[in-house]
Amino acid sequence: MIRISIIEQIGYREWTETIGTDREWKIQEIQARIYQETQRIASRFGGFVLPLRYDYMTILSSNLNEDNEREILEVVSSLSPVAVRLSSDIGNTPLEAENNAWSHISKIEPGKLGHFGNGNEFVVVSHIDLNGLTPITQKIGTFRTYGKMLQILEKINYIAEENGGIAQYLGGDNILVILPDSNYEDLVVKMISTDDLKAGIAIANKAREAMKLAAEALHEIRITRNKRIVKKSFL
Repeated sequence: MIRISIIEQIGYREWTETIGTDREWKIQEIQARIYQETQRIASRFGGFVLPLRYDYMTILSSNLNEDNEREILEVVSSLSPVAVRLSSDIGNTPLEAENNAWSHISKIEPGKLGHFGNGNEFVVVSHIDLNGLTPITQKIGTFRTYGKMLQILEKINYIAEENGGIAQYLGGDNILVILPDSNYEDLVVKMISTDDLKAGIAIANKAREAMKLAAEALHEIRITRNKRIVKKSFL
């Protein structure tokens, strides 16, 4: 099972409307600072923050305990212009875990956390990237390259979501997929079948370790150049 935590900044949209119309630069600055510090503290405990959006942050938090989550919440609280709360739960797939966490969040008081569920927690991820992105960018430019990556992300996310997974664009040529714990290798084969992609797959007790192993797997592919998928496990 995988654990996912959701941090909500309560009334964030309403707050943005109180700071005038010359605000987007300020919002971006505040969001970047909160994300940076949340990633720093979450990774210290072995978690990983997905930058899906900034008024709600999603954390891959398998095997983080309540004390870890409380410290993360305190960091966000110290930086957020509004009150925050955290909900954490497990599921058989990433989407199920996220949905379970969402089901509790409205009942949690501002400044508090809810830590739900017990089970054997671990993380399955795939780090996917596109071969030859630099020459592609030099040929068609940054903006159109970004559009190409979004098209690839859409295909990958369709396969992931159908099977309870989550895909996240990390910038450049990097796409992270948080996978269900069944048939994940077959899913990755489908994800990389239509483009010039390669994938590192990793399984570990915590997200940071899984991310590290997936990066090592990608490095192995780059060195050997005879595979498109390499899997590593730390269980």
